Amino acid sequence: MFSCQKYFSKKAFQNDKKTASNLKRTSFSASQEGAVTVEASLILPLFLIVLLLLASAGEILMIHGQIAHGLREAVCQAAVTEYAVTGKTANAVSQVNVRTTFLSSVNRKFLDKSGLLGGSAKAAASIRLVKNSKEEYEAQITYTIRKAFPFLSPMAGSYTQKIRQKAMTGYVPSGDEISEGMVYITPHESVYHTDLNCTHLALDISIDEDVGKYLDGKTSYKECEKCTKYHEGDITCLYVAKEGDAYHTDLSCSGLKRTVKQVDKSTLKGVKPCQRCGK
Repeated sequence: MFSCQKYFSKKAFQNDKKTASNLKRTSFSASQEGAVTVEASLILPLFLIVLLLLASAGEILMIHGQIAHGLREAVCQAAVTEYAVTGKTANAVSQVNVRTTFLSSVNRKFLDKSGLLGGSAKAAASIRLVKNSKEEYEAQITYTIRKAFPFLSPMAGSYTQKIRQKAMTGYVPSGDEISEGMVYITPHESVYHTDLNCTHLALDISIDEDVGKYLDGKTSYKECEKCTKYHEGDITCLYVAKEGDAYHTDLSCSGLKRTVKQVDKSTLKGVKPCQRCGK
């Protein structure tokens, strides 16, 4: 009897010991899972913030790259076509040509949706082109990038890029060669021009940020049927040509362009000379 009771007491003690061990193991496992959950809740937001910052940094680098590419292409084009912007209105024509080339060289859709304030149009409007004493074109563009981050204050910065390009004049025909044989025409005009700087060909285009007076009908300019009529979003500036009758929201609008072709005068039949330059 005594030995049987001793056996059962020993068995019960072993069972209690095993149960306590299991409880201890379960408690340790639960605390370990809780620690992992806390770590995950801390690391995941940090990971997302770092990922967002990297994506924003990549976007900012792409903006700088697009603007640098557009400015380089614009200045190179101005240098190549230097002969077309000589004379009294050289500065105005050069500025417009540079801005048009800039807009056609960049990804406008990306820039307009990015953190670039004012989009591609405002950046193009800030371009300044000068020609120094060394026969070099110097172009400068100023723009602002603003980015907003969750749980952080918005970050904004103004940047300036400059580029210098040697003028490439190439071969320029003399005045006698042009007046005797070669003239300039446009696809839809019935006259020819002897001067490439004729005001009918080289439009005097200006940029105006006072858009209210145009939209309210306080000027003689009307809405362009090609670009302004279909413009979406806010209008920060408008482009007007001195010789035109409409205001434009797109500097690359066909209403602000002149397609000029040089042809031999002998091939033209029934085409009269321009009253301004062909006399």
